[in-house]
Amino acid sequence: MSFDKNNRSAQLEAIAGRLAAAWLNQSLIEDLVEDELPQDRTEAYLVQDLMSQQIGQLITGWKVGATSAKMRKLDGHTDVIPGRIFKSVTYHGRQIKLPIERFPRARVETEFAFRLLADCPVDQAPWSAENLIERAVLHPAIEIIGNRHVLLHGSKEQKSLMTIADNGGGIGFVFGEAYDNWQDLDFQNHLIRLSVDDSEPAENFLGELRGAPLKALADLLNHLAHRGYSLNVGDYVSTGATTVPQPFQKGSVVNADFGNVGSITLQFG
Repeated sequence: MSFDKNNRSAQLEAIAGRLAAAWLNQSLIEDLVEDELPQDRTEAYLVQDLMSQQIGQLITGWKVGATSAKMRKLDGHTDVIPGRIFKSVTYHGRQIKLPIERFPRARVETEFAFRLLADCPVDQAPWSAENLIERAVLHPAIEIIGNRHVLLHGSKEQKSLMTIADNGGGIGFVFGEAYDNWQDLDFQNHLIRLSVDDSEPAENFLGELRGAPLKALADLLNHLAHRGYSLNVGDYVSTGATTVPQPFQKGSVVNADFGNVGSITLQFG
C-alpha cells in the first residue's frame, strides 16, 4: 500500500488545529482516533509547531520536561519534552491571582527556571552547562500543567508523542523574583514545599529523579537548535518538575516555598 504524504500532512494539520482551538477555548478533545496520533517525534514536533502557529500568540520562552533519565524511564519518554510558554499565560511576581476558567483540569508543579541574559543563537550550538553559567539568572517558578486531549487507552509511546504535540503539557507559568547567587545550589537535593490549601505538601523529586537545571537548559537549547530555533535575551526556560503535580480548584491557594531561593503564592478565583 502506498503512503499518501499529502493526506498525512492534512491529518497532522487537522489535529494541530483541534489542539489549538481547544487551547484557545479551554476545551478538551475526547474523541481522538489512532490515525490522528503522531507516529514519531518528528510528527509530534510538527503538530506542536502547527498548533503554536494557529494559536498565533507571542511566546516568552520554553518549558522542558522529562529532564532526568530516571523520570523518562518511569513515564515512557525517550527524550526531553519541550513546549512553548505563551505570553498570554506568563505571570511574574510573588503573589498572583489567576482566573480559574483559564486553567481547567490543570495541576501545579514547582520548577527551577532561568531567564537568559544573552542571546543563544543556533550557530553557537552545541551548548553545554558550563558555557551557560554566565548567560542566565535563576527564578523560582510554578508551571500550570494540563492537556487539551484525553488518551485513555494509548500506549506509553503514543501518550508521550501526544504530550509533545499538545505543547508539552504546558498551559501557563508563574515566575518568581530572580535569585542571583544560584551557582552553588545543590539543585538535586534542594527541598521545596508545595502545598494547595490544607493538603499535605507535595512529595519532592530528589536525586536522580530531578533533572539538573543547567544541563536541562543546555539540552533544550541544543534540541531547539536542531529544529532551527534560537533563544534570545529575556527568554525564560523552565527546567522540569521538582515536586509531584498537585490539583487545585476555584478558591484554592497554592504556596510554593523554595527556601532561600524565594516563594510564590497563587490564588485561583
